[in-house]
Amino acid sequence: MNHRREHYERPPLPGAGYLEDYTTAFLVSAGALCFVGLFAVWAVFGLPFTIVLAVLADRLIARKQT
Repeated sequence: MNHRREHYERPPLPGAGYLEDYTTAFLVSAGALCFVGLFAVWAVFGLPFTIVLAVLADRLIARKQT
């Protein structure tokens, strides 16, 4: 039996093929969460520990090699 997911005898659903772009909203939310997280670490451990943590996090993030 040949079962295909697309049936051409039926019209597509409204909005089919359209996908919202939430990239900007994600980046703003992630930036705010990073700020709040680093601020909380600063409040608990102090500024030198927070700076070391931020530098380590920056170095551990995988970067694309050109």
